[in-house]
Amino acid sequence: MSSTFDRRSFLTHSAATIGGVAMAGTVVDGLLANVAGATTGIGKGKPKLGGTLTVGLISDVPNYHIFNGSQGKMDASGFCVANALYDPLFVMAYNGTSWLPMLALSATPNSNYTVWTVKLRHGVSFTNGDPFNADVVVANYTAAAADPTVGLAIQPIIKSVTKVDQYTVDYNMVIPFSTYPTNLAEQQTAYMAHPSSMVAGYTGNPIGTGPFKVKSWQVGVESQFTKNSHYWRKDSSGRKLPYLSGISFKTIPDNPTRNSALQSGSVDMILQQDGASIAALKKIKGINYRTDVNDPRDPSVNCLIMNTTATLNQYFLWAGQFASALGIPGALSYILKGQAPPAQVQLADYEGTLGAVDPSTLTWNTKLKPVVNDVTIRTACAMAINRTTFFKDIDGGVGAIADGIYRKNSPFYKNPGYPAYNPSKAKALVNAYKAANNVSSVGFVIDIVSGDSSAQKQFAFFQQQLSAVGITVTPRPVVQSTLINNVIYGEYDCATWNQFGGVDPSLNYVWFLSLPATTSPAAGGLGMPALPAGTFIAGAVNFSHLGDPVVESSMLAALASRPGSAAQKAGWSAINAQFAKDIPYLFLDTLVTAFAARTNVQNWAVSTAADGRTRSLTFDGGSSRWDQVWKH
Repeated sequence: MSSTFDRRSFLTHSAATIGGVAMAGTVVDGLLANVAGATTGIGKGKPKLGGTLTVGLISDVPNYHIFNGSQGKMDASGFCVANALYDPLFVMAYNGTSWLPMLALSATPNSNYTVWTVKLRHGVSFTNGDPFNADVVVANYTAAAADPTVGLAIQPIIKSVTKVDQYTVDYNMVIPFSTYPTNLAEQQTAYMAHPSSMVAGYTGNPIGTGPFKVKSWQVGVESQFTKNSHYWRKDSSGRKLPYLSGISFKTIPDNPTRNSALQSGSVDMILQQDGASIAALKKIKGINYRTDVNDPRDPSVNCLIMNTTATLNQYFLWAGQFASALGIPGALSYILKGQAPPAQVQLADYEGTLGAVDPSTLTWNTKLKPVVNDVTIRTACAMAINRTTFFKDIDGGVGAIADGIYRKNSPFYKNPGYPAYNPSKAKALVNAYKAANNVSSVGFVIDIVSGDSSAQKQFAFFQQQLSAVGITVTPRPVVQSTLINNVIYGEYDCATWNQFGGVDPSLNYVWFLSLPATTSPAAGGLGMPALPAGTFIAGAVNFSHLGDPVVESSMLAALASRPGSAAQKAGWSAINAQFAKDIPYLFLDTLVTAFAARTNVQNWAVSTAADGRTRSLTFDGGSSRWDQVWKH
């Protein structure tokens, strides 16, 4: 179900070693023997230099002028483009259990994981000739912290990034974070952009240290890149990278159309995350394809995300993000002046603009009574949807049925007790809700991606399943970037979604974060004592708006624990069980990612760390690297 932002989008790619130095040259190629289909996409013979690769992606970024790790809003397609333009600080090893050097050489924690000291690579330059160094890393963090959405997402984790010397920085954490370098390999903030391209009003092209640089970019249509002839990396034989002379990305949002483009030869390669379309690849002659079903990472999860508060993003309200539009100044503006926020402001921040999407106008209406903020209705929805039928008949039977955020062979998996398919009980819950609230009908709007026939088929299935238990749903088709923004700002009832997964569950912390409302900011709360005791408010990118102290305390315990310990496993397992009670997500199945390429495309399933030898994790949740791909 290719719907929106997956686990790696907007912030996130997943894993970590806790030693001081991430060593290059480790032997991981032998792991290939244990991965089904791993030889597909691995080049044979001497690489051929030159040529342009054309790749069909699912979406494009809404504005390339701020396309960088600190200010972008990246989904899987966005990470693919980012890998052409930028380099991350680290990459994950192919076995998914350690990070490997790229722009950074090592990461070393202090005794309680509250400071990570990162050593940087010497001798790397941006495409404009300027050097990469500690000042660049600090500038990228500063831009991220100042961004109105990215900043609010990383502030609960990173206190500051400080320069130690020309090639050393300290990441100073807000909380103990035992696997933080995972983020420096997997999240979009790992990508380092030139500081000049992040200033307000910048209208030039993105500038990175990556294997390619911008030639042209028609947003939403096609972006073209040429070889960075001064790229700093070489392969294991000493050949300069990249092999290709150029790479182009075409935006093809419809899944079957993307398959057809590959079959006709109008593109050389495609990204595919729709189960039915992946299943159809086996019928296309003259191509090879590979999925990530057996890769060493929990897959992302297809789901319907629910607005559990039926409000705009309460954290944004608290921070004053809606002050000009709604006239709500936000409690933070008072707190920063040393003043107590007025009770009416606190209440406005907490309630937001309580309402729902109007099914007749498809716009937010504060006069409508919401229903998705009631756990009874969310539970009824979970019981009404036959996940087995969705998996087999709607999504192509690729992957596995999901009952939470972990696959069943994950060390963090225990049966969470997610509601089983039971339409009779679901109907009884809907009728009980109607009686308790004195209403005659129950309905809400589901956001889906426009221009995607798969999304329309999926919605028709949800509509039939929910109608059978007395719930009416209306589609709101929007382009993917609009769907993402609707969910970010909370201006939605329900949306098709995929997210989470990864080698290490700590990558999901920001997606599930909630903060005690009444506790002072200095103690990690929001400083709104007029609200009921025990109130928790979701963080900036906790898009379901679930504020659950059980989830929060379990995550904090896991993050402070030694990786691999019983305490870490218990903490991450507990949140999965809590989701089965709160139902912020209607889980469906695992999101399988596939890359498919014409047979003249070589080495597209291979990437290495900075040494050019050590295999890194590719493709990683829909993100592929391009510097060692060639065509013959």
